[in-house]
Amino acid sequence: MNVEKQNSSGQSSIYTLFRHWGYTMILALCLLMSACGIQFQENALYTGVEPEETIVRPASISMAVEPIIFDEDATNFWLPTDITCTTGGVESKVKHSGKNALLIEWDRDPKICEWAGFGIGWDDWAGKDLSEVFDYAAIQMYARTKKGKMFGLPTVLTLEDYSGNMAWSYVGSSYFERYYLDEEWQKIEVPLNTFDLNEDGLDITNIKQLMFELQASGSIYLDDIQLVYYEAKPKEIWLPNAPTSAPSISYPVQLFGDEFINNNGWGLLEDHCQNIELTSTAPSQGEKAIHATWDTSKDDCYHVTIGVSWTNWFPVDLSSEKANLSVSLDIKGSQDLLTKQAVRFGFEDYDRKTSFLSLDASMLEGGTLTPDQWQKVQIPFSAFPAGANIKNIKQFLIRMDKDGEVYLDNIRLEMTNS
Repeated sequence: MNVEKQNSSGQSSIYTLFRHWGYTMILALCLLMSACGIQFQENALYTGVEPEETIVRPASISMAVEPIIFDEDATNFWLPTDITCTTGGVESKVKHSGKNALLIEWDRDPKICEWAGFGIGWDDWAGKDLSEVFDYAAIQMYARTKKGKMFGLPTVLTLEDYSGNMAWSYVGSSYFERYYLDEEWQKIEVPLNTFDLNEDGLDITNIKQLMFELQASGSIYLDDIQLVYYEAKPKEIWLPNAPTSAPSISYPVQLFGDEFINNNGWGLLEDHCQNIELTSTAPSQGEKAIHATWDTSKDDCYHVTIGVSWTNWFPVDLSSEKANLSVSLDIKGSQDLLTKQAVRFGFEDYDRKTSFLSLDASMLEGGTLTPDQWQKVQIPFSAFPAGANIKNIKQFLIRMDKDGEVYLDNIRLEMTNS
């Protein structure tokens, strides 16, 4: 026991000696490092903050989700069964590629149709996780009209999950290859990240289907609807050479002579509510005039509209011209167009706000209308009511309500001092 105590005591003395020596060396080393400007930095092994998960873009979309929404097979395509505002299905005569396309025709009369459109539950209605591609992909489709032109596609794309929650994205014309749809196929790409996931709480990891909610009326073909990788392109202004400011305008501007300026007019339609066409019968000048007959008193008809842009759809600021600017045109029609206030003229801005003014006798050079004689209409721009933002004008509009018949020609924007 004495030996053990002695050994233990000896070891303790040696340990104490080395401990004191070690402290002295550490202190000297710290003083030396401080003199050299060396500092120690705390390196925490765990800070309590979880790092954000980084979603890695898959090498291909098919590694994350089935990309084909519609190609040839319409098995997962559906139309409403309780309303008849939308008709359509597979069409083999006209297609972008392969053997089939979708032909969709609709007329969403607000008086009888709460909803018009269709849906596609692609990948056999399996729940689809789009989270890995949400920031990188777009819904791509090819579209064309059945006949004629459509300026814009009045469609809201809707993603629905298996809880019934939804997210929406409007198919704006900025997603088009060209501003209007015509009888030539063109590509449309709507980025997934334009869908607002927070508005209705859509679960992007459990998508049920893609729906197309259709507005107004139309008839189009759709084909090759799929998810593709997408990178936003720099915004381009739809004018030659992409100007960075509003184009200079030389007045007078001929909005319609024998045709719409730059072919940027719309509304020449024929259906059960209207027949708006060009006619060569006795125009006021040139070779053609606009002939319109309409009846919006029918239960399934709304107002009839003609529109035209004189700047290739570039927003135009008219604030500096408003004091001297006027609208002039030639008109021929029956006197009851005045009493019924069945014809209106107006401007629309790019926020869809409008300023309309009804045709009345004070605008007519002769003070009256006759069906067999042209009359000149002159409207000062200052006469139009507030509504459209004059610094952001999109187009000039002619709207026809109730029922009637009218001829229009030589539509111009003029300066009173020109």
